[in-house]
Amino acid sequence: MKLTYRGRPWFPIQLMLGVAVIGLLVSACSLTGTQPNNTNTGVTPTSSSRSHPVASQPTVASTLPPGTQLPENEVKPLTFNLTYNDTAMEQDVAQMYTPGSPTFHQFLSPDQIVQRYALSGAQQQQVVDWLKQHGFTVDSTDSLHTSVKVHGTVATIERTLNIKLKSFTVDGYTFFMQEGTPTVPQAVGSLVTSVVGLDNFALPQFKPPFGLLTQAASLAGNCSNYGAKGNLTRNKLAAAYQVNQLYQQGFQGRGMTIGVAEFGDAYNPQDLANYAACVGITTPQVQNIDVDGHLAAGSGQGEAILDLELIAGLAPQAQILDYQTDGQSTSFAQSLVDVFNRVASDHKVQVLSVSYGTYERSFSDSELAAVNQSLRTLAAEGISVFISSGDCGAFTQRLRGIAAVSFPASAIYAIAVGGTHLQVSDSNVRTSETAWGAGDDLPLCSNDWGSGGGVSQNSAFKLPSWQVGPGTTTHYDGSLDHVFTKPLGFDSPVTAPNGLRQVPDLAAAAYPNISIYYNGAWVNSGGTSAAAPIVAAGTLLVDQALQQQGKTAVGGVPEFYTLANRPGSHQPYTDITVGDNLFYNATPGWDYTTGWGSPNFNDILQIELSQ
Repeated sequence: MKLTYRGRPWFPIQLMLGVAVIGLLVSACSLTGTQPNNTNTGVTPTSSSRSHPVASQPTVASTLPPGTQLPENEVKPLTFNLTYNDTAMEQDVAQMYTPGSPTFHQFLSPDQIVQRYALSGAQQQQVVDWLKQHGFTVDSTDSLHTSVKVHGTVATIERTLNIKLKSFTVDGYTFFMQEGTPTVPQAVGSLVTSVVGLDNFALPQFKPPFGLLTQAASLAGNCSNYGAKGNLTRNKLAAAYQVNQLYQQGFQGRGMTIGVAEFGDAYNPQDLANYAACVGITTPQVQNIDVDGHLAAGSGQGEAILDLELIAGLAPQAQILDYQTDGQSTSFAQSLVDVFNRVASDHKVQVLSVSYGTYERSFSDSELAAVNQSLRTLAAEGISVFISSGDCGAFTQRLRGIAAVSFPASAIYAIAVGGTHLQVSDSNVRTSETAWGAGDDLPLCSNDWGSGGGVSQNSAFKLPSWQVGPGTTTHYDGSLDHVFTKPLGFDSPVTAPNGLRQVPDLAAAAYPNISIYYNGAWVNSGGTSAAAPIVAAGTLLVDQALQQQGKTAVGGVPEFYTLANRPGSHQPYTDITVGDNLFYNATPGWDYTTGWGSPNFNDILQIELSQ
């Protein structure tokens, strides 16, 4: 199955899709949502209904023109997510991140997770057998009993799930979506919580902002322009965030493993080798892991090489696992679930960096829930998952005035990383750091408006109990003209907080003044696509130091609020109090532009060692 968005300019598409949802602006900007219908409270649901719904549609479905029936023999991949004991797992994960709890930081192995929360092997096999009986080909199951990956013809999918799959075209962008509510018999429905892959409407946004080339491709081997004109180098980043203090203690990532997720964006190993040579580090050994399809090497859009170079530069002795999808064989939502489940099943990395996302309402409620549940598993294992918060300021839908946050950054179990404008002197002293929020007065964003942030629109993402501290209750009223641009003449009040998840959690350098070697030349790059791997690499070194002292890893997002609220002389974050993201202002304490601020990794280490 091939998605037709590959190779097309994505920003005109986003404009047309934004116009298509004008009729939904009031609901979209009032930041409300619909409770997903696929939540469960254990492995043995008590419902006596004859059929069980397993997926919902993206909100945009109600605005689409009539679709065209897909050919019956066309083959589609699906991921059937299996039931977990959600109530028990939620409670246990909460205790893992509650200081003073008997199980504080007692993270779980994959075997422990299966034993405590998952279906039995016999129950998983029951699902597999049912799928085979109905004509699906089973591609894989995972050791955590989280999902079953299959493929089947359109006719098989429609017959089994009682739906129709139809194709739609908007401004040259062709996608498919189900018509009707997918259901399975209750006997199977008690074992299956959702099905992902029934639409491919949500597209990953993965092109980071780039500045002008500073060196021609013919001078690819020349290192003289690395960090030219004051641009940020790995040494400047390391100094600004206290990573260099970890180097001085002997921590550069040896014996540690960091993951990076790439959704359809390739990289050229020669670019990475040239970067390493100019930076003065050994060429990193990157292991590519195919998750959905195979991604051939190439220059890509620059996202993958940005991720890898920043991670390799800041954690030069770490092993890097690059979890890849080809961006064509599966939908973005399905790829997110598949990658996160694979990382959790492998249980090899301590930290995962993800620089992809798009606005929440392009996903269905069932897709949002499925991805969040996969991230919960990673949190239970103590794996820190850093996800970029987006590069269009408060307007991830790319249209001015439509306040929206990026997913999966807005997921409860994600660590959302916003962006700053960092400046460091040639003597490696931080001279300034403000919220990244440039803006270009254009009606449509091209990944250059600034740090993504705001409040979730998904009513299932309730404000977590751990999201507390100075600034987390700062009030914004979108009806005030001085803080809100009315979109296309509509009055669309946005208020925050709204009782739902707030992002970002912290931030790092994102203004495009970071030196990256891409496509045979030096470029200035950035975005929260850069901020996420910067924070991921620094956290990995903290984990290395903790491991050496016999302590557990930093782990999931609640820990970053525990750090912020812990009294003492150490300052885990540099508070960013200047700037905005075109809607929300940077303020003392936590805010919707940079979260708690940028990390001070040595101080974070000292606090963790004292616990």
